[in-house]
Amino acid sequence: MSDRSNKPISLPEHVIEELPTADIPERRKVARYSFIAVAEVFDTRSQTRLAGRCSDLSMGGCYVDTLAPFPIDSGIRVTIQHDSREFHAVAVVSYCHPSMGMGIKFTEIEPESRNVLCYWVADLRGEPIPEPASKQAPPSFVQSNDAVSNLRLVLNELVTLLVRKKIISETEGAELLFRALR
Repeated sequence: MSDRSNKPISLPEHVIEELPTADIPERRKVARYSFIAVAEVFDTRSQTRLAGRCSDLSMGGCYVDTLAPFPIDSGIRVTIQHDSREFHAVAVVSYCHPSMGMGIKFTEIEPESRNVLCYWVADLRGEPIPEPASKQAPPSFVQSNDAVSNLRLVLNELVTLLVRKKIISETEGAELLFRALR
């Protein structure tokens, strides 16, 4: 017989009052949205480049899933690719979760990239806006660039899966990604 029960656990009232509440103030000044895209992050100090997956986005920053996040306060350049569009920004790592990813705060965005970001965020909000007037690359280049980005994303997800299943160590996974994506 199983020791587990589907019955909810009831805590005495004095214990409930002692539990921490969700009174932690939200530090973000803008709403963020779930957003899946290919991301490439370049640490300007160490000259290290890594590929990852953008998993949420806002007008102020994003979160990038990666096995080897950069340290907090690292100065970086980030490129996000989604729907044949590219976004570029200078940014700083505001927080990191080892072996999981990092929160990134945008510090400088060129006008063309700001238009792309506004378009993506408006789309995530469900607001119809005209497509940004950006320079579109020839279709053959876009397909080629998307194929490379997709391969990087798949490689990153594969190595992450191998680490999570403990087939390879975190160090081996980080080394594989570093060698493959430099």
